[in-house]
Amino acid sequence: MLRLIACIPLIAFAITASAQNDCNLTVSGQVVDEHDGSVLSYADIVILGTNLGTISNELGYYSIGGLCAGKLIIACSHVGCEPIYDTIEVSQNIVHNFYPEHHAELLNAVRIDEKKTPIRSAVEMETIEYQERQKGKSLGESLSSISGVNTLNTGASISKPMIHGLHSNRLLVLNNGVRQEGQQWGNEHAPEIDPFIADELTVIKGASSVRYGSDAIAGVVLVSPKAMTDSFGIGGAFDLVGQTNGRCGISALMFEGSHKQIEAFRWRVQGSIKKLGNQQAPDYFLKNTGLEEWNFSAATSFSDQKKGVELYYSQFNTNLGIFSASHIGNLSDLYRAFEANEPIESSGFDYRIQPPFQRVSHELLKAKGFINTGSKGRIEITYARQYNLREEYDKHSMDIPALSFEITTHTTDLNWRYQHSDRANLTLGVSALMQDNTYSGRFFIPNFKKWSNGLFAIEKVEFGEGWLLEFGARFDYVQQNVFIRNDEAIDQYRYIFQQPSGTIGVNRSIGKYWVWRSNLGIAWRPPNVSELYSNGLHHGSATFEIGDTNLLQEVSYSWDSEIQYVHRKFEFQASVYSNYMNNFINLQPRFPATLTVRGAFPTFEYVQTNALLYGIDAKAVYSPIQSLKITSTTSILRAKDLNAKDWLAQMPADQSKLELSYSIPNMKGEREVNLGANSIWVNKQWRVPSMSDYIGPPNAYMLFGLFALAKVKTNFGELGINFEINNLFNQRYRNYLNRYRYYSDELGRNTILRLSLKF
Repeated sequence: MLRLIACIPLIAFAITASAQNDCNLTVSGQVVDEHDGSVLSYADIVILGTNLGTISNELGYYSIGGLCAGKLIIACSHVGCEPIYDTIEVSQNIVHNFYPEHHAELLNAVRIDEKKTPIRSAVEMETIEYQERQKGKSLGESLSSISGVNTLNTGASISKPMIHGLHSNRLLVLNNGVRQEGQQWGNEHAPEIDPFIADELTVIKGASSVRYGSDAIAGVVLVSPKAMTDSFGIGGAFDLVGQTNGRCGISALMFEGSHKQIEAFRWRVQGSIKKLGNQQAPDYFLKNTGLEEWNFSAATSFSDQKKGVELYYSQFNTNLGIFSASHIGNLSDLYRAFEANEPIESSGFDYRIQPPFQRVSHELLKAKGFINTGSKGRIEITYARQYNLREEYDKHSMDIPALSFEITTHTTDLNWRYQHSDRANLTLGVSALMQDNTYSGRFFIPNFKKWSNGLFAIEKVEFGEGWLLEFGARFDYVQQNVFIRNDEAIDQYRYIFQQPSGTIGVNRSIGKYWVWRSNLGIAWRPPNVSELYSNGLHHGSATFEIGDTNLLQEVSYSWDSEIQYVHRKFEFQASVYSNYMNNFINLQPRFPATLTVRGAFPTFEYVQTNALLYGIDAKAVYSPIQSLKITSTTSILRAKDLNAKDWLAQMPADQSKLELSYSIPNMKGEREVNLGANSIWVNKQWRVPSMSDYIGPPNAYMLFGLFALAKVKTNFGELGINFEINNLFNQRYRNYLNRYRYYSDELGRNTILRLSLKF
């Protein structure tokens, strides 16, 4: 306050000067972290004593025009930083940079469970922070709290994210800035990522192929670790999670630090372990549904205000049981299982994982460097190597996997971002990928090599009052060489795909409280080798799958539009979208089921059609009093097979969620307590074609839950305690998006206790 009082004469001087001069001067610059040189996006910059101000963009650049000659006081503030007040003499257009210093104790005081990403952009994105209520959940489960995002499940342990009805190779996951590459084509091949590495999970809905390349038709999931610490010394976090269903135990430990003598150097190590036994439906145990998982990661960075390097390594390992009742010996028992209310194989509780099961390992090595090119540009280069090993054991292979895949991927990305004017910035990029996949054991998909190259440009331009225009273009070239053993020879087949993609969008701020956004995009992806050549038992999903070597590339023509209102006690956002997909690749049933030496399995084949997917996502948040928050979300999707003039199968049903949260006022800032209840209603999926599945869609259901969260400051750090109950009334139900609904109910009541300590 004293500093502000002392500034009053200078403010008066600035106001007087503004009345006497032509006010057409500009102050611009960049906001950069004092320690590591990283840019600080969305900092507030204001001219004290005037109504002039702005927010730095995603590259940290800002510009304020309409200034008068004379002395001005310019203030810069950013979350977790002390405000900066600088006095500047303005007689011509000048460049003035800010170098705030982060304070970890301030950052730790800020927690946002869910937020609309504050990036001015023409694409729709939403972020959740990986906080106490998310810990212990899989990536797919964590993201399902966002409207329009569902999970595609295989049994009780495997879930993968789905955006607007699209998943797998149509949805790109970026793990710490690197596109996750593994055997993601399978319904039961969930992303091999330890969610404990994440600080934020961001969903970008809609076609994002321009920036991220092919396979981003549905959107992108960004798994982002928190920024490296900028506090000297050593800190960390310890987490314990226990849950009653499956008698699960999870622990995670993280250490990080920096040294005052080497200010630019930072480091972090992290690891987690998980043990889960047979999980339980309301009336019975699910045989062989246990899971073991162990993961670790390490990261270092060395940077200053102009340049920096970062190294990162992570490893994900899991053994997971495949529900025994999904592997059935003959056709008669298979059809009997479809009609039964309970699985034809039963068991009690057991931690043992027996055949059938999967063993998966994934390694990621990343090296990244950046250098600032002048005061307005930045070049970043990222190289990554990933290695993925997936071993699948069926009931007849006890010691040797029936099928094993090894896939090695090398990626390189080079991006240049440049603020070429006060209200416009340009991003240029090139990317390259080289991938090698081999298998051993019985045949399911062949060996292959894949190469892809792409280049893109994205321009953002602000104009008028509150308008932003964003447009981009990209071209990708993809080559896949397939190798098939044929007696004593190896046959080779080459597939070449190439396609441009593009996007154009607008973002409009309407007054103080409304924002409107709309986007048109063209995206595409080549058919995966599994879609071209699958022929055999897909072990994890317990299905027999058949590919088609004549499949063409998918092309998506999408439009989406969103309106958002935020004011005091009420927040509302709604988005509509439409996606026409030419040559949509669809996995549909072939009757009858197939009998093999390993048992009887439902049979599916890949076919192409033209499809139209459209729908609406809506969210409302209302706080009638300061401590109470009511959140409601609704998602509605319609998906049509245009060639057959019928509905598409395996699409999410209509659903709504409601949550009430009450926050008990803090006691001198020493504690935080939240209590709440939630519910989810999922309708029966009525819109399915005849003969589209082996059994019909399950009935609608409604589930309820409770949660409580407390945070207490102790001498050792911040202690968090989270208590949660899911499926409170232990209701029996089946999920249409779970392939194992053929054989069993979903999980019953589950009580979860989470303890965390940040030190």
